[in-house]
Amino acid sequence: MSSDDKMTVDERQKYLRAMKKRYRQASKKGRGRLLDEMEAIIGLHRKSLIRLMRGPLTRKRRRQQRVLQPSPRPGQPPCSTPPELGS
Repeated sequence: MSSDDKMTVDERQKYLRAMKKRYRQASKKGRGRLLDEMEAIIGLHRKSLIRLMRGPLTRKRRRQQRVLQPSPRPGQPPCSTPPELGS
């Protein structure tokens, strides 16, 4: 993979799952080399990679985005709550 190509999220997850097995079995020096390799391939910082290798590799669900309603008065910022009915 060239440096211009970006990994998709699914490709990165697949790669990290494979590397996690190797990371768990490696010695301290071996883990350092694996982190160098992952850093070069994925482009994440070492500390982020360490957190990923130590924790679960499950993806978090996105929060539902709040829809802003138009303001009842011109010139005011939008409201975060729906307008009242019947007023």
